[in-house]
Amino acid sequence: MTEKPRIVASLGKGALRDVPATGDADMIEVRLDLEVGDPFGTLKEVRLAASKPIIATNRLGAEGGGFKGSERERIEMLRRSSDYADYLDIELRAELRDELMKRIDKPFIVSYHDFNGMPDLEEMKSILEEMKGIGAAIAKIAVTPSSLKDNLKLLVFLLEADMPLCIIAMGEMGRHLRAVAPLYGSALTYGYVSQPTAPGQMSVSELRQALRLLDPTFSMEAV
Repeated sequence: MTEKPRIVASLGKGALRDVPATGDADMIEVRLDLEVGDPFGTLKEVRLAASKPIIATNRLGAEGGGFKGSERERIEMLRRSSDYADYLDIELRAELRDELMKRIDKPFIVSYHDFNGMPDLEEMKSILEEMKGIGAAIAKIAVTPSSLKDNLKLLVFLLEADMPLCIIAMGEMGRHLRAVAPLYGSALTYGYVSQPTAPGQMSVSELRQALRLLDPTFSMEAV
């Protein structure tokens, strides 16, 4: 992972169809939990069709995911996905998190989601330390701010982070932070191609355009 923030194209239903439209992205996330039919087969096809680094995500239902099977089945799908993905995303609170991380020799994005609000700064620092302690390559904290002051707290938290951190402010109040947070060091920012996969998400092309307007050093070419 380079220090330069990366735009991730998050692909849900119809992932393979959307691959050709990911040109403005630096990475691709395949949301296995949102794909209908054969999610694992879709991931393999995306791997063949795309040269960009791939994140495999099979989101836990309690954190906004759509997977309907058992937790064991969910984790097993992620394990099998490691043959075709460059990164795996596992939730900090996943029941079988440690088991998966010990079995797979791939970098992990360890994620935490709060769709109803935002923990205070001390709790977020504690979450980040926990992610760091279990060996996360990238910590991903996605919360729902309710005020502009909340957004400022997130940016300060981001500036003080001592490991690669992706901060996402979900919902309309924090929507602009999807473009602003990378300027403050957020390792990743996620956008959609055909339809949003999270509240307040911008499209990949909107993110690239916004970043170029805010910071001319962001090239039109994905790295």
